[in-house]
Amino acid sequence: MNYLKIALRLQVRYKWFTGINIAGLSLGMLCSLLVYLYVGSHLGTDRHHHDAERLYRVVLDIHTPAGTIEHEEGTSLPLGHALQTDYSAVEAAAFCMRFYTAPTIAITTPGGSDRYQEDRVAAYADNAFIQLFRHDFIAGNRHTALTQPNTAVLSQRQALKYFGTADAVGRTLNINHLADLTVTGVFANPTDRSDLNFDVLVSLPTLNVINPNYQDQNYTWIGSNNWTFIKLKAGQQPAALEAQLPAFATKYLGADFHHWQFRLQPLADIHFDTRYDGVVSKPVLWILAAVALALTGLVCINYINLSMAQSGPRAKEIGVRKYLGGSKRQLFIQFMTETGVTVATSAVLALIAAYITLPLINIWLQADLTWMQLATLDKIAAILLACLALTFLAGYYPAVVLSGFHPIRALAGKTGTLGGTRQWLQQSLICFQYTVALLFMTATGVMLHQMHFLLQEDHAGVPANTVITIGLPKADLSRRQAFRDALTHIPGVEDATLQHQAPLAASLDGGFIKYDNRPAWEEFIVRDRWADDRFLETYNLSLVAGRNIALHDSTTETLVNETLLQKLSVTHPEDALGKQIVLDNAGLTATIVGVVQNFHHRSLQHTIEPVAIYPLRAALNHVGIRLSTGHTGATLEAITTVWKQAFPDDVLRISFLDQSIADLYRTERVTGKLMTILAVVSAVICSIGILGLSAYSALRRTREIGIRKVLGASVADILVLLGRQYLALVVVAIVLALPVAYSIMHRWLEGFAYHVPWGWTSFSIPAAMLVITTLALVTAQSLRTARTNPSRSLRYD
Repeated sequence: MNYLKIALRLQVRYKWFTGINIAGLSLGMLCSLLVYLYVGSHLGTDRHHHDAERLYRVVLDIHTPAGTIEHEEGTSLPLGHALQTDYSAVEAAAFCMRFYTAPTIAITTPGGSDRYQEDRVAAYADNAFIQLFRHDFIAGNRHTALTQPNTAVLSQRQALKYFGTADAVGRTLNINHLADLTVTGVFANPTDRSDLNFDVLVSLPTLNVINPNYQDQNYTWIGSNNWTFIKLKAGQQPAALEAQLPAFATKYLGADFHHWQFRLQPLADIHFDTRYDGVVSKPVLWILAAVALALTGLVCINYINLSMAQSGPRAKEIGVRKYLGGSKRQLFIQFMTETGVTVATSAVLALIAAYITLPLINIWLQADLTWMQLATLDKIAAILLACLALTFLAGYYPAVVLSGFHPIRALAGKTGTLGGTRQWLQQSLICFQYTVALLFMTATGVMLHQMHFLLQEDHAGVPANTVITIGLPKADLSRRQAFRDALTHIPGVEDATLQHQAPLAASLDGGFIKYDNRPAWEEFIVRDRWADDRFLETYNLSLVAGRNIALHDSTTETLVNETLLQKLSVTHPEDALGKQIVLDNAGLTATIVGVVQNFHHRSLQHTIEPVAIYPLRAALNHVGIRLSTGHTGATLEAITTVWKQAFPDDVLRISFLDQSIADLYRTERVTGKLMTILAVVSAVICSIGILGLSAYSALRRTREIGIRKVLGASVADILVLLGRQYLALVVVAIVLALPVAYSIMHRWLEGFAYHVPWGWTSFSIPAAMLVITTLALVTAQSLRTARTNPSRSLRYD
């Protein structure tokens, strides 16, 4: 208890050092805590499912003649049932298909109807899906809830939203004006983090009622929204089943698809495998965790330097304690107690700051971090252990050094300089701070530069901030065309096109083609785009050869992009005109009437793929609108008015292309924002460390500076004397950080098919900022010492 009382008194006595230490520690702990919450929120995804270690998603690798592999997370509807039938190792199989566009759900009320447009919460699923991923039903029978057409199950919160009660079984809702669905079950709200948390599940048989042309028996129909899951029997190894899947592919697809390889992706990997559209890769999370750990190291170094800077003023105190019988062990415990009190105070302040800032952090990062992530014994224990570890790491070295002062020399104030190994260690720690801060600043600068490039690039041929997309209700083509034509008469609207989905939609359709009566299917996927004859004009795309498509009653024409011709080894675009292609997944045969310039239809992490554009009338359920550069809110109001006239019973949902593009890079944006925070904090902590070391150096050399001034040294001479060692440390840090920063960020940029070039400014600007900051801090501290009257300096003990 005496140790604690003394520690508290000393904190009050040395307010400046205490405040600086607590500020640095609190800031570092706050950032580390936020990273811990962010990383933990991802690592806990889909870990809660029953028998999760036996659950797998079936994915597809397509090997191309060029030696590359195309990764597809989507598979065909009949795949799961066939696997369960053919292989005894498969205990169960399930299928779900996320809605390609946000469905409109209408609920009949006494006054008419309420309409909701649901985004990312609805999916088609078979009954096996709610068996495989245990949904806790509070009403209805989960064993039969999704076996019949025109049925749906809701989460409890969705039932309350639609009907005002969780007792919704037997109630009716309408989906997209296509079918009335009977609610057959209500399940408890999902509480655990999962990529499979849907609030509305529509029975899979309903899909065939709504769309009889759906390719439910076509094994080559793939779409990124179609997911097949299987559960292996206990004791069965996924590798053993995977070894049999090539024969399975040959059986159901034919010899032409020998390059298809089905794989089993563990459920726990879905969230992290970005090859198959995962949310965030584990290496990114580990990098963030490593950055937070390095930041903790900076905090410890900062504390050590400030503690050593305080050794001069505390020398006599240490000498008196030793003279009165205090042992080295007692002094060591005292110094460690002081560190523990500082760390504990900082931890409390960091937790309070995190509680206050967490809502703002969630908004800025578009995340869902909660305090409930910490409300478990293991998390609390981890935080306590982290505080103990930080106390040891930050306090051990100063405690050993300070408790080892010789009492006579301490009483005389002659603790001496840190020579030999200790001085080298301290300078190495400062150099490490510089290096880490420079790495963080460089990485952040490159990330922000790349994100600016991604968001500013004209992905679809026009500036993204001039394009909006509106989902259309089910209606005959003439009605949709009339709406499109009415839009073009609005001031501020440049053009409009009917299309299947936005140019950079997250979901992808595609399949294989046969070209010009070639006997075999081509060994690459062609992405489908369905649009009318104004698609090119709306997105400012040019024809390389041929003419535009025409909107016929039957789909007989197609446009192809330049990449498709390159894959087909067609040198001259004109040679492809008039040739026929057969698209396997849609059963279409169409004639190539034009070749369009390449355009981005996916994120810039991917190269431009082969694309075919068809005028498929039934699929044109969106309108894309290009606005003039100077459009105003009046334009959007006019669009709303035209919508109400054309579709008075439907919900208007406008999507902005620039926001859709930003969503494609959500993980990169969040990572960049986190790195920005960490880079700024590391720079601040590094600055505090520099301030501490310069204060320590100036204090230690007070008498020397006084003698030099008496002998004629100028203020400039003193500044050079005190500042050159710090500039030397900065130069060493720059030399160390440059190759590491280049290697790391070069590899990161390689993850994008299109990226900014690595230039010297990427490194020179952060280095210059670090040099300027160091000079400013050291100069300010040195000026104060250099301007001190020599008579006062010479009296310094």
